[in-house]
Amino acid sequence: MNFPLIFKLLIPIIIGVVVHFYTGFSLSIWFIVAELFALFLLSLPILSKSKKGNLVFGVLLTLFAFTLGGFVAQVHDSSVNPNYFANKSADTYLVQVIEMPEEKAKSVKCVVDVLQVGNEQVSGKSLLYFQKSDRSQKLKYGDLITVKTNFQEIKSNGNPKEFDYARYLRIHNIHEQGYVKEDNWGLKGNDANPFLSAIFSWRQNLSELINDSGMSPKNAMVANALLLGQKEYLDKDVLRSYSSAGAMHVLAVSGLHVGIVMLILMTFLKPFKKLKFGKNIYVIALLSGIWFYAFITGLSPSVMRAAVMFSFIIVGQELQRETNVYQSIMVSAFLLILTDPYIIFQVGFQLSYLAVLGIVYLQPKIENLFYVKNKILYKAWQISAVSIAAQIATFPLGLYYFHQFPNFFLLSNLLVIPMAFFILIVGMSYLILHIIPLINDLLLYVLDVLINVLNFGVEWVEKLPYSILWGISIEWYEVFLIYISLFLGAVSFIHRKSKALIASLSGCLILLVFNVWENNALNNENSICIYNVSDEVAIDVFQGRNNTFFATKEFMDDEEKLLFHVKHNWFYRTGNEQPSYFKSINNEKLISAGGKKLLLLNQELSNELDINIPVVDYVVLHDIEFIKKEWLDIFASNNVSIVIGPKVKYGLREFISNNYLSSLVHNLKEDGAFEIRL
Repeated sequence: MNFPLIFKLLIPIIIGVVVHFYTGFSLSIWFIVAELFALFLLSLPILSKSKKGNLVFGVLLTLFAFTLGGFVAQVHDSSVNPNYFANKSADTYLVQVIEMPEEKAKSVKCVVDVLQVGNEQVSGKSLLYFQKSDRSQKLKYGDLITVKTNFQEIKSNGNPKEFDYARYLRIHNIHEQGYVKEDNWGLKGNDANPFLSAIFSWRQNLSELINDSGMSPKNAMVANALLLGQKEYLDKDVLRSYSSAGAMHVLAVSGLHVGIVMLILMTFLKPFKKLKFGKNIYVIALLSGIWFYAFITGLSPSVMRAAVMFSFIIVGQELQRETNVYQSIMVSAFLLILTDPYIIFQVGFQLSYLAVLGIVYLQPKIENLFYVKNKILYKAWQISAVSIAAQIATFPLGLYYFHQFPNFFLLSNLLVIPMAFFILIVGMSYLILHIIPLINDLLLYVLDVLINVLNFGVEWVEKLPYSILWGISIEWYEVFLIYISLFLGAVSFIHRKSKALIASLSGCLILLVFNVWENNALNNENSICIYNVSDEVAIDVFQGRNNTFFATKEFMDDEEKLLFHVKHNWFYRTGNEQPSYFKSINNEKLISAGGKKLLLLNQELSNELDINIPVVDYVVLHDIEFIKKEWLDIFASNNVSIVIGPKVKYGLREFISNNYLSSLVHNLKEDGAFEIRL
């Protein structure tokens, strides 16, 4: 497999982006210019004919790619811009809504560009949560708003193994957030991009058409996700079913959907090729249709990648030029990274590119393993080969991010891939022809039946015994080891290279040693973890592979909160999605483990206790408004550490900070989760 030059340059570019993201190093534009000038000199015939000159040119080109990656990331990162809005302060800010607002239970969430601080022009994106009201619910893309708020840096909760939401927002160039009360904002007008505004408006109208079509709410959710890329409508039961069956990719608009749309457009536009200048009309119409679909579905990274890649393939084919598919993939990645360098950290981007590379490289080899005469069985085998190739290429990242593996992915893909094809054809036809009586009813009926079949099949696969393997937890270095071993194993199998096989098996052996060492360490590790969860007390006592979880019954029953804040740590520490033991925090005042004692102090208990409080090592404050200073003196004299819960009021936090040893205070809201080794 001979990768193009751009692939070799992409690696140092990506490394440059990663180094800037984690270290914040910066470069002058003149350094880039100097490198370009040196490359120009080395490309002159007098030097390029020399072997040493070629070697220096190659090294310098790699260095240039690395510094280019770092420089592009530096330019993209608004927080290092001297004009960044958080570096200024004023009573009022002028902001513009740059995405469709999202309605929450008690607020309306808006992604905004901050344009002015007072009268000074600034730059930077932020999250704003507007107090929910009739007025805020009418906010839309492009609105210009004056707000009074206090922007705060978005910090990680610091819970072990939890999804790092602060990092996720940083990847999207968002570092600050604020809450805006109803009386603290005013609408100044709307300055939306007319094209994007029309697209968003049409997308919303199409979504409302689906919701009001008469389909069941569940089918409408799936139709919105599959046709328009609106996954926010999906409830947790639908997400669980599709995830367990290994069919989530059909709900996330991606290259599969773009490819189907391209085939549909090719069929309808093919007659134009016979006209004068028809080839040009065909290409322009085909590219316009693909990109319009990409805009309609929200321009997700996977759709953008697919749209760019298919655009290169289409243009190459119509110009009668041989198109290297790897080059098309790499060029699309290169363009996306130059536009948004932090896109490399997005899970969807990583999975979509790996899936495509896996399909392109492995699918033909897997398909050729068996010769199938029957046409129907051959099509089924083709789909299976695609599924196997994509799964091989993506499962290590799936284990790392989602801690699960769908055991029956082959079975589910035999259903969902053909069904996605038919649903997209019928669904897009319905959205286009819905104004025509009778035809719209017929198309809607067929669409509803198809989605019912899809949902039934997915739920059937989900309910099969052992449909999903839960609780897998691996580290980032294990992901790299798995990919290296897989790649070497594929090379040894395809090209019959014994050395590659030995290297692959060696990688597997190293991975096994890592796992044995890690499991042994966890089996002998005892600790207490106090999680940082808003408005909750959640404590885990780990004894080897067993744990006792202390929380409210309400929190224990909240599957969404558990999965977000706690379960990933359970997967890592115990390998289970449920605790070994659960105890209601409401019945606990004192927790003892490994010779350490924790006092859970709330306002009710504070009122009951006298000056003879229990002798403890740690005090966990929760839902408490005041504490006696003499208690703090007693705690200080006994070197008792105070853990301040997220629900403790700001005034009390300040009082403790001013009247207690800072080395013995841990503020969960500011410092993240608190762990005690036993």
